[in-house]
Amino acid sequence: MSPNPHADVTAPDQPAHTAGSLREYVTSLRGYPSLAWKAAIACVLAMALSPAALNPTITFFVEPVARDFGWSQSQTLTVFNIPTIAAPFVLPLTGRWVDRWGARAVAVPGAALYALFTAATALAGGNVVLLLLPMFAATAFGYVAIMGVFYKVVAEWFLHHRGSGYSLLIGAATSLGGAIMSPLCRLSIDSLGWRPTYLLIALCILLIVFPAQYFLLSEPERVHEDGAAEEAVRGREGVPGVPVGAALRSRGWLLMAAVMILIAAVAMSVRLNAVSLFGDRGYSATTVSLSLSVLLVSSIVGQFLAGVAMDRSRSARTLAPFVACLVVGTVAIFAATGGTSALLLAMCLLGVVMGAESSVAPYLVARYFGMRAFAQLQGMTLGVVALFGVGLSPILFQGAAEATGGYGGPLIALSATSVLTLALTFLLPRYPVDRKREPAPADESQTAAV
Repeated sequence: MSPNPHADVTAPDQPAHTAGSLREYVTSLRGYPSLAWKAAIACVLAMALSPAALNPTITFFVEPVARDFGWSQSQTLTVFNIPTIAAPFVLPLTGRWVDRWGARAVAVPGAALYALFTAATALAGGNVVLLLLPMFAATAFGYVAIMGVFYKVVAEWFLHHRGSGYSLLIGAATSLGGAIMSPLCRLSIDSLGWRPTYLLIALCILLIVFPAQYFLLSEPERVHEDGAAEEAVRGREGVPGVPVGAALRSRGWLLMAAVMILIAAVAMSVRLNAVSLFGDRGYSATTVSLSLSVLLVSSIVGQFLAGVAMDRSRSARTLAPFVACLVVGTVAIFAATGGTSALLLAMCLLGVVMGAESSVAPYLVARYFGMRAFAQLQGMTLGVVALFGVGLSPILFQGAAEATGGYGGPLIALSATSVLTLALTFLLPRYPVDRKREPAPADESQTAAV
């Protein structure tokens, strides 16, 4: 049994807690080498053109594609959404490749294929399958080249600033990329059409993402105590951390995944059904659009605050104040009936917890389970959150509203779910004992707590 009854597993390469003042925390960033900052630049450039950043542009493609092919807008939107829901499930396999062969070996060819299939989408004919196949391939290779790589790169380079690294280099870069690409895509579609716009996006990927991956991306060498550099092969038994099977069976991963799924389920159910939900409660389309903008801006704030808080905390329960925002936000939405201030406050709170979730999930994977199978575990976590939290929950929420004739009942269910999520946050186990300087026995590193 593990010596710490509250921890699931022992992951021997956890970063030490960052003590000292906030000023010391910031100035300690100077200690990272230039290769780390080059990798950070590659991360920002790639995340700004990742599938997640381009997702908000879908709304501008739906109408011209539907008109061009003679489809209904609902059918066209379904075609665009299928890759968004299904593609994240390449992440566990991608994580296995990254853990075994390294980030650059996966990212460079993945970026080239991402650009190629994005361009191929522009050439697709008026057939659902002919359009869906290159769209799915482009999204999948975008996840392979970017989403499946940079969580581990940030975790390895910025050992004592992982939380802020996830929030700024990944979360904020994605949000700002989406904010920039959305109006540019709309202007391009209005001026040139949707097919040339896809070609321009592919060109940006080829000229920005591919060179960044090729010239700037790297990972730190592991060094043994005798000073010899470790061979750059991932997935070796000697790499500290917890195997995938043991991690997925642990209480820590199950609770963490449940919390992240429920946060995404509540927030995305509101976000993706915002027009009909708030229209039913007396809000104009203009007000709803403003509230969604507030949600996006506050998510960036939530990413940053959660990242710094997790870096400087000794407990996963630091997430609790952010989940409390989810509870207050859903109750405020239930109570809001036409007041603009109440709606903006509610969406601001939801945005804070959405941003926090995107920073906290990879941080907890690294703290609980180490780097041995980090990319694969993070891929599994993103996959289940994408399926249940982002994909299925908004559909179930809307279906419940249609079945009951209103949003009152579904909103009560969302409020109850947010309270349950807050309760589960307090059940998250303690971080494993830091055995970075003292190797754990082979059997102990895989032991799940009672």
